[in-house]
Amino acid sequence: MDREYESIRRNALPWIRRAGRIARSRFGSAVAARKEDRSPVTDADHAVQEALLHEIARWFPADGVVTEETQRDPERHAALASAQRCWIIDPIDGTRNYARSIPQYSVSVALMEDGLPAVGAILDPTTGEMFSASRGGGLWYGEDRCSSQGGSSEYGILIGTPAGQHHRLPGAVHHWLDRYHQRNLGSTALHMAYLATGGFDGVLVTECHLWDVAAGCLMADEAGVITKRIDGSPLFPVRIPDQAYEEMTFLSAWPAVWDRLWSDLQTIQRP
Repeated sequence: MDREYESIRRNALPWIRRAGRIARSRFGSAVAARKEDRSPVTDADHAVQEALLHEIARWFPADGVVTEETQRDPERHAALASAQRCWIIDPIDGTRNYARSIPQYSVSVALMEDGLPAVGAILDPTTGEMFSASRGGGLWYGEDRCSSQGGSSEYGILIGTPAGQHHRLPGAVHHWLDRYHQRNLGSTALHMAYLATGGFDGVLVTECHLWDVAAGCLMADEAGVITKRIDGSPLFPVRIPDQAYEEMTFLSAWPAVWDRLWSDLQTIQRP
């Protein structure tokens, strides 16, 4: 265990919870708009992000930040090119749900160093569930250390799949529809958190960015989940700032189901 990372994890959880309370307090009344890419954003996204950035600037002024939404005062943080560490923030992952008053969304925060996630936290403000991890320090659910082992449960294989809005889904997803149970919760971060804690057996991720998955991938790694990009290369390390805003596509799955899901992705063509 890296004691510094573990200390950061523990100390960050209270202010992540406070930011989550902002999202919950505005649920159902947040004002929505569209960004240039036509994806939704709300005033709550900006308020939650601002609360998180305030704490990072206060406690970690030498760290850089990468955020999904526009930063109001980027100069208060270290430049990405020179910072040794970088915080990755998605203030509301699942904004489409949030804007339509569907209570499935999350707050995702990660700290990266040397291109690798070092600390991660995912909060579900609706339920109050907090998932967190530090590199080498294991996976935590609230105040309890997790020892979940997933994969091929007695209830059948359950896979978290993407919506596929902008690109056609891989042919394997159509194949899985006839064989396995599938879910799309509208929050990639929650998909990864549930995977790490044994709720999902596998998660396919497409059209996502670093802020969607940095925290969740650390949790999956600490739990013993396998993760690879679709071309077979490792997901991390990521070069920041060069790759911080690139789209990412990958499969994460427990070892018990990895071979069959990976084989499907590599061999089954689109219908």
